[in-house]
Amino acid sequence: MVGSCGGAATVGRVEEGSSAQQTEHQAVHPAVHQAAFERSTVPSVILDNTGRVLDVNDAYLEMSGRTRAELLGSSTIELIHADDLPGVISGLDALLSGARSVRHQRRHQRGDGSWIPIEVTTCLVPDPDGSVDNLLLVQVFDHRVEGVEIDPIDELMSRQLFQPAGDAACIHDADGRVAFGSPNLDTLLGRPPGWIIGRRLTDPDLSPVQPDGSPAGPDEDPARRAIRTGSEVVATLGVRTEDGRRVWLSVVAGAVERQALPARSSLRDITELVEAQREARRLAAMVEEQLAHRANHDDLTGLTARRIVLGKLDEELDAGRPASVVFVDLDGFKAVNDELGHLAGDDLLVGVADRLTALAAPSITVGRAGGDEFVAVTSVADDAERFAAAVRAAAAGPDGLVPGGARRVGASVGVAHSTPGDTRTTLLTRADRAMYDVKRAARRSQP
Repeated sequence: MVGSCGGAATVGRVEEGSSAQQTEHQAVHPAVHQAAFERSTVPSVILDNTGRVLDVNDAYLEMSGRTRAELLGSSTIELIHADDLPGVISGLDALLSGARSVRHQRRHQRGDGSWIPIEVTTCLVPDPDGSVDNLLLVQVFDHRVEGVEIDPIDELMSRQLFQPAGDAACIHDADGRVAFGSPNLDTLLGRPPGWIIGRRLTDPDLSPVQPDGSPAGPDEDPARRAIRTGSEVVATLGVRTEDGRRVWLSVVAGAVERQALPARSSLRDITELVEAQREARRLAAMVEEQLAHRANHDDLTGLTARRIVLGKLDEELDAGRPASVVFVDLDGFKAVNDELGHLAGDDLLVGVADRLTALAAPSITVGRAGGDEFVAVTSVADDAERFAAAVRAAAAGPDGLVPGGARRVGASVGVAHSTPGDTRTTLLTRADRAMYDVKRAARRSQP
């Protein structure tokens, strides 16, 4: 048997010869005394952190040729051949270094003094808080006593006994179909009792999908992959329950040698983890989008950032395409700040930005140059002229650029079109000069 262990338990130090040790163990480890452990035909033993025996099942007693009284409280070191001890110690080191389980061969001394070769899968169970002060060693022996066959269901139940609460297990046939399942397997899948028997975990009725959302067909079935490769397969699988919920499972599948049923799987519901990861990715994408928007837009008005607008102008000029620039400078804006305050001024700028955006053709990119100045860039000269005319008309209206605003605000508008040899600087300078010519002319015309 290829053992699989997990879960959490604590165990007190057992003193050799203690008459209360079995009672203590039952109190601290009630799960160990489940019927699956006691009746299993898989020889199994529970050890404390000193390597002393806490409990054994009947199959172990039959294999070892010893009595329960002989074994409880005894040290397993005494039953291991001296030549095999280095391998046992090496396996313990691997467990303490993070291995899920270790499997090794060794010679085991029976009660009559004879030595029998066995294969052992050992795993450890930390305390509930994750510490290793009180390690519980679980050893499952893959040895067939003469006349005793290890039933696949017993194997499954022995494995299930030491899995974390809520986990499920199953055994598969050569085609990856479930032959036996732990009692909670159907509950995990959200299906009626026995429904999964004869089906794969990638059965079409489960609508199985992989983490990227693509369908999981028979070739992606973890058990089939484990049988095909002979290696342990760790996969994440999304299945649909009978009531339509999507459940995400972590599946660990492995091939089982020398068995009529050649694969086993352990399953864990990780739906909450997957959904949390997806929500984290969604929030990260949202934050990234917001940061990108802030980097490319004016914080106050939401218009395209000045550097983006000027970058578009550079692109047009560098490509040898015509470009036009429209400068808009507000008239009377300073009085709004002075008389009504900067918050009112900010509200006005937002209103102006909205009005300019509404007046601009699709070919025009409008941005805030700074303060109460705005700049627009387009490769269509006629669109630039029409935009400038529309801004002038709105500014000259009775309400100015922002209808219903706290104060009327007008605008001076300058337009410049590129000529061969123009650079960004020369074109912007001409548009700026044209705008100031309009502003000076308006001041001279005032009484």
